[in-house]
Amino acid sequence: MDFKKRFQEIADFLQPYQRIWQNEIMLLYPTPLDDFPKEWVEELAQFKQKEDVIRLEKKEVFSFIKSPSLIAFYQRLEELASVSKIPDLTPFPDDKSLFLHMIPKKQHEIKRLAPFVNDFYQTHHLAKIVDIGGGIGHLAQSLANHYDLTTTSVDMDPVMQETGRQRQVHNKVEYIQVKVDADNSQFQSLLSSDCMTLGLHTCGPLAIHQIKASCEKKIKGLISFGCCYEKLQHDPNSQNISTFAKNLKDPITFNYFALTLATRAHRKMHEKDYELKLKVKFFRYAIHILLHDEYGMKELISLGNSSPKLYDESFGNYVMEQFRRINLPLHHTKDELDAYFTNPERQELIWKMLTAGLIRNAFGRLMELYILLDRAIYLEEHGYKVELREFFDEPVSPRNLGIVAHQS
Repeated sequence: MDFKKRFQEIADFLQPYQRIWQNEIMLLYPTPLDDFPKEWVEELAQFKQKEDVIRLEKKEVFSFIKSPSLIAFYQRLEELASVSKIPDLTPFPDDKSLFLHMIPKKQHEIKRLAPFVNDFYQTHHLAKIVDIGGGIGHLAQSLANHYDLTTTSVDMDPVMQETGRQRQVHNKVEYIQVKVDADNSQFQSLLSSDCMTLGLHTCGPLAIHQIKASCEKKIKGLISFGCCYEKLQHDPNSQNISTFAKNLKDPITFNYFALTLATRAHRKMHEKDYELKLKVKFFRYAIHILLHDEYGMKELISLGNSSPKLYDESFGNYVMEQFRRINLPLHHTKDELDAYFTNPERQELIWKMLTAGLIRNAFGRLMELYILLDRAIYLEEHGYKVELREFFDEPVSPRNLGIVAHQS
């Protein structure tokens, strides 16, 4: 992949739609649909069957949408988001003792990633792996015990590290409590020219520190997976880190809502939770409209998470509970609230807002790619040969894109 070319293409594609992907749909109320192509919203709003909505959310659209411009939109998204998968290698065994305390997602990630890391380690004649944010050390122990790779697991959480120490059988993994920071000399002292860093779901700026420290110490290689991109909002130097990105005519900087969308790019709605998620969105949008129109609350109010049981009740009960939680006087009766919610025009507006949200969600993968390509280009600028690969099965592990780099 030509990273600079793809990066520029994604930037050019995203630029005209900034009002859409930079804002949660509720933030655009009272004109939530003005920035969306009307033809697209009208067409997608026709599909109200559960199966169709799930297919739309998964972008499985080509067999039933008709609008040429909407088809072209989804086709271009698909082209720009394409990333090759890692090759099939000798499978990692089902280690029952290792996987005993491990969730299925983590098991899947280790089974896919560990053989690749071992192949990378042997190919580039590495001496050590430094596992960034290793936590309990599931991945580090997998690499040390099965492949006999020299592995150090670094993390700031002493409880997780002690748990890992107690659980490991062969005591092959070295656990070190240290802050992963490119400016931290203690962390830098762990890196040497013959080692690699490994970051599986390095949260927020953690990936940036992994990459920058690795470049500064001129280590042989690294593998990095991004995660929790919304945490990048607190660090102004964590986006557009490459010289190429900084020199773009209009470099894109994602706000909190865009970064959150990039993080959740692959979370897909499944049939089993469709009804609840749909009701949650209908209630959330309706209460925001109520607060805006009837109570003069023009800013979006965070309501936090509510028990799923609350959504089994009427909208009136839901509003009464939420107003109690945010300590706001309520001037409507339960019956008035229920009538407000079931108003046909309001129901239709909310459905179109949900439809527009599907269009917005489709940008998430490209936004994640923009972030990762910037990091890949930064590594190229520092003399590394870089690949961007899809490692995991998306339904199991949604953030499945890994940057692979070694000294050229």
